[in-house]
Amino acid sequence: MERIKRPITPLKDFENACLKANLTSSEQKLIDYIRFIGIFNQPILVKGLNLNSKPPVLTTLCNTARKIGYEMPKHFALVREWSKEISDHKIKWDGNLICSSVWNIDGERISPENGTAQYHTFVVHKELFQGLE
Repeated sequence: MERIKRPITPLKDFENACLKANLTSSEQKLIDYIRFIGIFNQPILVKGLNLNSKPPVLTTLCNTARKIGYEMPKHFALVREWSKEISDHKIKWDGNLICSSVWNIDGERISPENGTAQYHTFVVHKELFQGLE
């Protein structure tokens, strides 16, 4: 299965957008944690950040991505279009600014719907990953 190339996020632009976005401390902590661990799902984030299950942390991630994306509008528009193209249902997921779903070696999305995992699994984009620093 051939996928559309993802718009690569310029790291300095992303970090500047995070500063300009006036993220709350919990939003910044979420972004930092995701950038450090690399691969995650909702239960990993809830446990790792000691969060309540409501609101869903993936909703918080989307809202945070929108705040960051607002500060880099041209790139965010490209990411949103790419997001729509890779979606099974042609839906834009704003969290794709920071991370995206994972596919296995057979080209199947790692998700409950595909019978490949209990939870939707995501990976931070390579250029945003900080876990080896």
